Amino acid sequence: MEGKQFQNRTWLVILVLAVLLCVFTGVLYNLQVNNMDYYRGISTRKIANRETVEAARGEILDRYGRVLVSNRATYQVTLDTSPMGEEPERNANLLELLALCRENKVEWADTIPISFQAPFTYTSGEALSYTVENEDGSVSVYQTNFARLLEALPLKGLPEEPTAAEAMAALRAWFEVDQAVSDGEARALVGVLCELNLRSRDIVRSGEYIFAQDVGIDFISAVKEHKLVGVCIEATTVREYNTSCAAHLLGRVAPIYAEEWAEYKEKGYSMDDTVGKEGAELAFEEYLRGEAGSRTQELTTSHKVVSESWDIDLETGEVLEPKPGDNVMLTLDIKLQEALERSMAQRIPALPSEDTEGGAAVIIDMSGGVLAMASYPTFDLATYSYDSALADLAPLYNRATNGRYTPGSTFKMVVAAAALEEGVTTPTEKILDTGYFTLPEEEKYPYGDYHPQCWIYRQYRGSHGRVNVSDALRDSCNIYFYTMGHRLGIEKIDEYAAMFGLGEKTGFELPEYQGYVAGPETSQALGGTWYGGNLLSAAIGQGDTSCTPLQLANYIATLVNGGNHYSAHLLQTVKTSDYSSTVYQREPELLDTLGLKTENMEAIKLGMWKVANEGTASSYFKDLPVEVGAKTGTAQTGSTTTEADAVFVCFAPYEDPQIAMAIVVEKGGSGTELAAIAADVLAYYFNAEDTIESVSTENTLLR
Repeated sequence: MEGKQFQNRTWLVILVLAVLLCVFTGVLYNLQVNNMDYYRGISTRKIANRETVEAARGEILDRYGRVLVSNRATYQVTLDTSPMGEEPERNANLLELLALCRENKVEWADTIPISFQAPFTYTSGEALSYTVENEDGSVSVYQTNFARLLEALPLKGLPEEPTAAEAMAALRAWFEVDQAVSDGEARALVGVLCELNLRSRDIVRSGEYIFAQDVGIDFISAVKEHKLVGVCIEATTVREYNTSCAAHLLGRVAPIYAEEWAEYKEKGYSMDDTVGKEGAELAFEEYLRGEAGSRTQELTTSHKVVSESWDIDLETGEVLEPKPGDNVMLTLDIKLQEALERSMAQRIPALPSEDTEGGAAVIIDMSGGVLAMASYPTFDLATYSYDSALADLAPLYNRATNGRYTPGSTFKMVVAAAALEEGVTTPTEKILDTGYFTLPEEEKYPYGDYHPQCWIYRQYRGSHGRVNVSDALRDSCNIYFYTMGHRLGIEKIDEYAAMFGLGEKTGFELPEYQGYVAGPETSQALGGTWYGGNLLSAAIGQGDTSCTPLQLANYIATLVNGGNHYSAHLLQTVKTSDYSSTVYQREPELLDTLGLKTENMEAIKLGMWKVANEGTASSYFKDLPVEVGAKTGTAQTGSTTTEADAVFVCFAPYEDPQIAMAIVVEKGGSGTELAAIAADVLAYYFNAEDTIESVSTENTLLR
């Protein structure tokens, strides 16, 4: 009995297995025979998607290899509308994405020149066309990308030159935006769809629309939670600033602005590219910019990546992988820069003058390399924002290269050098200072009733007595330099000023103000009249003479290095992305050789030594490890109700000059007050070799 039950169960199991086998065979037959073509098509159907892969931007380093600007890994958002479905589904999906952006305070890319709220207006005066001045002076008019998009889309009822409201209404209808959507939401949605259309219609040369950059993990999580279709999160890099100093020198990067697009388009950039806007980022864009790569992804119909491979240039056979930008090493010493900015931030607000508005300082080596350059007030690139810039524009102004200042008595070394070199005086000749300027009785006085006084007579009813060139520089004796100016004439003064680089661009890589030196041509250019007595003011650095702190520093370097006038520069070396080889090594560029006689140069240097060691500034330099040469200046601003600008220049060490410095503080009063800043920085620089932060060899990477 039990054997029969076991046999029945066995047959039952066999029967079930047989049925399952038949079903399975039937399914396989249906798949592989009846519907073979259909399923084979699905299995082999792939979507090829070519995308541009951006290259990492090169790093910026100081002269010793300290990294100042690098790249930080982050995420960006791109959009793929193909899986989003028809217009209603697509629009709802994008509106949800925009809502998440607002909740998480994420800014998205939108270049459409229409205001975000009704009543709609154009946000740019060049919304539909813009003008470009050609090299021959002619002007060309071009359509903006937005205007080209309006023409490309078959928009109904749109006039030739639509208003912003008309354009917005037409675009809203074309993109089938639901009427229940508010004007503000509709504008945001239309902006995104326009950006996508600009690329799909090849109006802008760009691989993909980067919707948002540098997004945080909270936003990424929100996108994942809402399962938004076609919203892609990609790894990328953004600029990271490893110092809070040197903002004006380093500069920043940002997307290409509409008014810049014509220029960058000609250079092969994509509209979504990030470019340097100021400072080294802009000046050395050609080195820092990497070369984007191109790859092709194979996607299934559900938009899952099956495979990806780098594209190949058919002409050269080169694999189109992204090539990182080169690394740029500057002449800057970031530790010296930090010491300079720290001292300025402490000392300038503490000056006796209540009218002080700002200042600048430049430290340069003997061959024109800028070691430090600071403008006060300044800002931090890491926290810079468009809103903060609009709130206070003063920190953005680089006074070191664009500030316009009268040099005052710091100009007297130019007159001294000219007088000595031209033989109108000697290092030992003494001029009598009686308190006001006159000439010997036998010489006709050409300045009428104008007898300018020396500052010591004006303040104390005193005089300097008989002084030679060195003593005149120490005492800043105006009478001595009035006399030398009279003997030289304005043409010779201007000639030597130009030889020292005053009133001339220095050749610096960043934008700079040229300035001018007082003279008949300058007066005419400024709409004034040149009078004979203006010569005397020009001889002591007053009047129409205007120059930058950078020019002053380079002038002092030229003076004390023996008369070799070098171009000022910030670039030192360009290294490949892996630092394995040198792409470019900048050599000092000699602009002019003054050929100053040794005895003349030593007489001038001695006068500057006396300023730093015997004059009013001596108390600041007595404890330094090196001897200093200096000159103070008080530059009149043209107003009798405000303080004069304070000017100070110096060099060190005295016997073997290595660096020159110029400091200017607007409405700072006496230049002597600035000696404290110079002393702070010189103490750091010449004591740095005794600290753990010192670096004994230049061009040695610290990484």
